[in-house]
Amino acid sequence: MGSFLQSMALPFLGCLVLTGIHVYLGIHVLSRKVIFVDLALAQVAALGSVWGMLLGWDRASDPWIVKGFSLSFTFIGAAVFSMTRMRHERVPHEALIGITYAVALAATILFSSHLAHGAEEVSDLLAGNILWVRADLIVFTTVLYAAVGTVHWLFRRQFFLISLHPEQAEAQGISVRFWDFLFYVTFGFVVTSSVSIAGVLLVFSFLVIPAVIAILFVDGLRPRLVVGWAVGTAVSAIGCSLSYFRDLPSGPTIVVTFGLSLLLAGLVRYVAQSPARAVALARVAGGGVVFALVLGGSLLLRKGEHRDIVRLLDSGSPAERMMALAEAESDAAVWGRARPAAARLLRTGETEVRVRILDLVERLRDRSMLPEVHPLLSDASDTIRERALRCLRSVGAVESRDPILAAAEKEDDEYIKVEMAEALLELGDPRGFEPMIAVMAEGEVGQARRDAWEHLKAHAHVEIPYRADLTLADNASAIAGLRRWWKENEKKLSMDASGVYRDPTSTSPRDPSGSR
Repeated sequence: MGSFLQSMALPFLGCLVLTGIHVYLGIHVLSRKVIFVDLALAQVAALGSVWGMLLGWDRASDPWIVKGFSLSFTFIGAAVFSMTRMRHERVPHEALIGITYAVALAATILFSSHLAHGAEEVSDLLAGNILWVRADLIVFTTVLYAAVGTVHWLFRRQFFLISLHPEQAEAQGISVRFWDFLFYVTFGFVVTSSVSIAGVLLVFSFLVIPAVIAILFVDGLRPRLVVGWAVGTAVSAIGCSLSYFRDLPSGPTIVVTFGLSLLLAGLVRYVAQSPARAVALARVAGGGVVFALVLGGSLLLRKGEHRDIVRLLDSGSPAERMMALAEAESDAAVWGRARPAAARLLRTGETEVRVRILDLVERLRDRSMLPEVHPLLSDASDTIRERALRCLRSVGAVESRDPILAAAEKEDDEYIKVEMAEALLELGDPRGFEPMIAVMAEGEVGQARRDAWEHLKAHAHVEIPYRADLTLADNASAIAGLRRWWKENEKKLSMDASGVYRDPTSTSPRDPSGSR
């Protein structure tokens, strides 16, 4: 339970912060009937981030500059959306918003293809990485959202009038276009910060789904806010728990949980509002049975086991290989026949096929395949190296320690090097401290140095004043202290039940000056 709270407390707090502002804004968005404006502005913000990175700025070491690009693009989108809202629309406003989203997404993919880690950047921007949200970012975002909320409270009459009754607002002499622009600008501040925490898809879910559920059941702003906040909190807690205990990516897990909650809410409302509840309940049950039968019946369409799995893996197309691996996952005998061909494909196959095989090794916990996985820690593809490391961490075999250490010593990507060091520490090997200290001492990327420092503190009770935001020269004294500590204790440290390394005969590393 302690490790669960340690891992998921900050992601859950991040979800709560997102819930607070997005439920309120979602009520506005639904009232305006511009459902996809959040998705479009979020994607425009993501495009701004990619553009900044294309100009040479790094999202980890230059976060505020990249965020400035993101915010600038969002303001442009806000201006476009406010200027294109017309009383008598020849083209629906929602159509223009959808077009903006599609073009922004295509441009993001196009621009990111010129980045070193373009695919990973697009994946992070879409699915987010809320699992690694930091406390300082949560605090900053809370303050920002509070400022936006204050603006909306002070001008609540104008904002709600143009959202609910734009014709009446115009008749009263209120500039609909100006207040529209101000709404979208404040909305842009929220979206830009939200995307950096949770990604485009999760931000859209927080904005729309709790508000939709609230509108299904209650009337009035305050009741809808209360219901929406309750739904957002409950879904966040369930999604974070499923992500942790089922080892699933946090962002997509929470999004799917939101979708299921909306489905459940819709069914409950249908039964509750039906004049013949028994009939409605029978219809829902019947629909569930039909769905289960269709889903179960589709399993009968699986290709039979008579197929030559080895032949498909050796000479089939990538799609055929993926289908063969799916069959191998569900049948131990098939996997046994496929294992030699899978081992060959780990060396020479397509990236998606190699990733799928690593998924199988992890899920089946097949230690016999580990000798084939270890060389992948030095693969040319970042995706393969990261996925191989995840596989080894999950299997948790002691024999993986030396290959991981050897790969960490040669790894050029500082983020992956830190993760390799963390994997060593999780496997009970204190030698993981050495590559972490190396990144802290020599790393060029500020976020990688910060990650190394956070991981090191999680595994050892350090008391050295290292700061990742300072220059390497300014941290020289702290690094010297850490290296002395490591040299003195590397043969003595052992991991306790909580994952912390201790030496019963020694104290924690101290400030080199000697102060506590």
